[in-house]
Amino acid sequence: MLERIWKARRDERGFTLIELIMVLVILGILLALALPAYLGTRKKAYLAEADQNLQEMRTQAWLFYVEKGTFVGFSGTPATSPSWTYTFGTPTATQITMTADANAVGPLSGSEQVTLTLSSNGTATVTSSGF
Repeated sequence: MLERIWKARRDERGFTLIELIMVLVILGILLALALPAYLGTRKKAYLAEADQNLQEMRTQAWLFYVEKGTFVGFSGTPATSPSWTYTFGTPTATQITMTADANAVGPLSGSEQVTLTLSSNGTATVTSSGF
């Protein structure tokens, strides 16, 4: 009789509650390990977007400088984006600054900033903060 009960129990199919809980724990650990890498990649993509738009603004300013010989009087059109707010700084005769301030979108907290400074010799310096 006892042998028949054990045989019937061995033939049952399915997972126990402990096995299901262990699978969920393992999936949670894998998710916790993968999420920071994913968010870091998204933040890098937002940074690349800001850099690309600042480079386009740099082209506008450089064309103005080549034509006029000064950055004074430049009033270009800032780029537009839902994740960044772009502005031109007050130009001097030999230098202009363009800034991208992050909006609180996705992984951006709103404290991130990318600045491009263009000099009259054609060199551009890009700095970022908050990353």
